[in-house]
Amino acid sequence: MELCVGRNKALRIIGLVILFSSATIVSAFIECSTITQLFSACSMFITNGSPDPIPGSPCCDAMFGVNNIANTADNRQYVCRCLMDLIDTFSSNASAIGILPGLCGISLGFKMDPNTDCSL
Repeated sequence: MELCVGRNKALRIIGLVILFSSATIVSAFIECSTITQLFSACSMFITNGSPDPIPGSPCCDAMFGVNNIANTADNRQYVCRCLMDLIDTFSSNASAIGILPGLCGISLGFKMDPNTDCSL
């Protein structure tokens, strides 16, 4: 059982590394579905407000991925717009979505709340 858990974690890390390494190459082709998929790793926290994500958890690894995708001003604006759509969709959980990067020690370069102007 422990071997399977270790193998699953290794596969997840390899997948994230591939995603991160290709993020700068395909930055012009970012899709909101990619951002939404990364945030889905935090679904328990977004839905229930617990458990708090900690650095190294799958949720924080996903936030690191979002941060890597938001590596240029243009990408940051696009990621911001995707996240505003996500906040609109899950408006009752907007505050949980907004604090996720900070809990993981990451700053995306913009405040995540429904009133954020992504064009700045």
